[in-house]
Amino acid sequence: MAGNRKEFNRVETQRHIRTVFLDIYAEKGIDGVTVNGLCQKAGIVKSTFYTYFEDKYSVLDEIERELLEGLGSINSDLENLEVTPVLAGEPLPQAAKTVDFILEHLDTYKAIMGPKGDPSFENRWRRNIAASFKDRFLKEKGDVRSAGLACAIFSSTLLGIYRYFIFEAPDISKENFALILGNTFKYALMDFQASVK
Repeated sequence: MAGNRKEFNRVETQRHIRTVFLDIYAEKGIDGVTVNGLCQKAGIVKSTFYTYFEDKYSVLDEIERELLEGLGSINSDLENLEVTPVLAGEPLPQAAKTVDFILEHLDTYKAIMGPKGDPSFENRWRRNIAASFKDRFLKEKGDVRSAGLACAIFSSTLLGIYRYFIFEAPDISKENFALILGNTFKYALMDFQASVK
């Protein structure tokens, strides 16, 4: 039982540090975060902070990595993704799970992608989307360059849609948002025609 409590305390302390970090980060950006200020606001001593994190950048790196890995695990097997549900007016299962994940971490996305956030995060997210869908687009388009162009359009459009959802309209129903994502996939996969020679 003591081991479980210790693990619980460790997890809760890390969660608390990350929550306070995100509060400061959303307001002031990474340059406005100091370990001293974070510790003071979190009500912890610096040695506690350094037990869990190397510096303020490692907190940000961990948060961003978890967001990208979480979405990556949802969208890990897309080579054989069927567009059949979209053609039937239904959301793709992966799209609905993606929406759930974003909603579950909405405040974190707002902090990371907000005006004081990290622009490199969106670039990494875009690259991850493209990498996840690359084989599926290649299967449909047949050549690397056309698939690459369709994938670039899809990943950039998808990121724009995510940004709109996160900042402008998080109240769009999960089903409608998942349909929008599916239709974007269908367009890039089936409707968009380009020959890049």
